[in-house]
Amino acid sequence: MKRTHIPGIVDIVTSEDVSEIKSFAQDPKLDRAFSDRSVLTNGIILERVLGILQLGGKPFPTVAPRCAQGRAEAQDALWNRLNTLAPSYAAGPDELESLAAFVRGAGPDDSCGILVQQVVGRLFAPTFQATPASWNAALLLDQAVHTLNLALIAWNDLTKQVEPAKQLLSDMVGGDPAAVHAIGFALHNIVSGVNLMRQLYSDPAGRAALSPEMAGSRCLFAPVNVIRQPTAPDASASGDLATGTLVILGLQAANANAPDANLAFLRESWSRCPAEQWVPALLEGIWRRACNSPMQSQGGSTA
Repeated sequence: MKRTHIPGIVDIVTSEDVSEIKSFAQDPKLDRAFSDRSVLTNGIILERVLGILQLGGKPFPTVAPRCAQGRAEAQDALWNRLNTLAPSYAAGPDELESLAAFVRGAGPDDSCGILVQQVVGRLFAPTFQATPASWNAALLLDQAVHTLNLALIAWNDLTKQVEPAKQLLSDMVGGDPAAVHAIGFALHNIVSGVNLMRQLYSDPAGRAALSPEMAGSRCLFAPVNVIRQPTAPDASASGDLATGTLVILGLQAANANAPDANLAFLRESWSRCPAEQWVPALLEGIWRRACNSPMQSQGGSTA
């Protein structure tokens, strides 16, 4: 855990430790209301990040406050729908053939993104058709929200490319904010996983040693980070946190050091990812189809 604190200028706590992150995620005082922007640097960070992670002035579900009207109900509804779909994806259906072919080595290395976007987009819009323009929009949004390059931040502000990129994706999924987040931001973790899967498949000996479940687990990438802020003064191992403190949880680095699906999806917290079962099932299904490994029935359940 690290804390950078200069009164009035910056107050940021960062953690890439699994146990610390889980403790922070369970802390009832840490939320996504982000109501205190009195600390200069913290306020600048929040203004930029939240400005990107919103649509029509409303925050995406992944940065909406815990008490936001309808947030929990919408999260649970999507969680239930994706969980229902997960077993069919784990079986390696025909619609995953393009991704399975990529894993087997077909196509250039940079062709993965548009293939993933196609599969994710179809979850929300049956007629969704990923295009080079929609994938480039997703690349722009991912870069914009994560960059610390001041020149690039200034360029994005000057050219105002972010809003048109979000609008393009929004028009493709009927304005569904959860869908825009999925095809513009969240899918990059899946893209990273499928690219790694292609590398693993290229080694015949390693490939033979990996079951679909093992491959899916190996290729699971967590979000880069999530941000929280105390809703009231909060005592923690890092000291007393004020309402202006930003707490940045480095999920991707923590998961890379100690792979843990519960951590990657924050499964044990109120902000769990609705795709926490669907993404592992998708990765498992891609590997299964790439290796032509059919699912086996064991006592009525799939293995």
